[in-house]
Amino acid sequence: MLALRVQLLGRFDIVCGGQATAALNNRSARELFCYLALHRDHPQRRETLAELFWKDATPAQARKNLRQAIWQIQCILRPLAGGADTGFLEVDPEWIQLNSSEQWQVDVARFESALQRCHGIPGAALDDTCRRHLEEAVDLYRGDLLEGWYQDWCVLERERFQNILLDVLEKLVCACATHHESERGLAHARRMLGYDPAREQVYRHLMHLYVIAGNRTQAIREYQRCERMLMQELGIKPSRQTVAMYEAIRDGRTDGPWHDTGDGIWLASPLAQLPALAEQLKRMQHLFAGLEARMQRDVAAPLPHAVKPD
Repeated sequence: MLALRVQLLGRFDIVCGGQATAALNNRSARELFCYLALHRDHPQRRETLAELFWKDATPAQARKNLRQAIWQIQCILRPLAGGADTGFLEVDPEWIQLNSSEQWQVDVARFESALQRCHGIPGAALDDTCRRHLEEAVDLYRGDLLEGWYQDWCVLERERFQNILLDVLEKLVCACATHHESERGLAHARRMLGYDPAREQVYRHLMHLYVIAGNRTQAIREYQRCERMLMQELGIKPSRQTVAMYEAIRDGRTDGPWHDTGDGIWLASPLAQLPALAEQLKRMQHLFAGLEARMQRDVAAPLPHAVKPD
């Protein structure tokens, strides 16, 4: 069983033995610990850390503050892990590193690990195992990284994790659409809009999922909502893909063909198929013209004279 569990997604917390602890009340030590946890297993220069967290202090004072924060982290982590020398921190005169360990677990590490197992696999091709990993990652995302913190380094990391979450949800929505699981897919798509209400491809997903659920009226409403939101947020109109999908749903052409364009699923208008149909018709006309000419030649050819037997 893990001795220590660190929560960075949402409100920062440290849990030991299933109970929340009031550890790391010192702000500087808490910030340093979270930064090292995000960059675990990678050495950090003391000079860089001192300048990052105590940029208004003199170099000498910043180095002193860093030493005190390291000492506070070491004092707190040791008893939380049962008094053992955990080896969480590697400290030398130039570098500091927080190491991964079976004795402790941080939620962002589990989140990133789940993603790595499904890296490079499109949503429509996810198998049950990958989908389970991504669902677990989404469940771990209880809130944005270190909610309530507004330091520059934290804001940048928070945006990075938000973008990762949106990519994960995108894959899961595509997987749900592929397997006709509209209810779960709609929940994931709604969560995406909570972060980016002008993300056009999400509205295409919603329209598709409502068609799967047999709710064409709501699919049309999602297009209208998309239209309003894009104009309000970005001052633009929906793309041709979205309009084509809306027109097909409005006209009742929801039996296909559905296409995955790589940025969301949309329903093609029959007009998009006219060039290919015209080419096929031209080939058929050429074929029939050749057959007709051959038949005319055969009809016009004289019959061979009969040869009398000797």
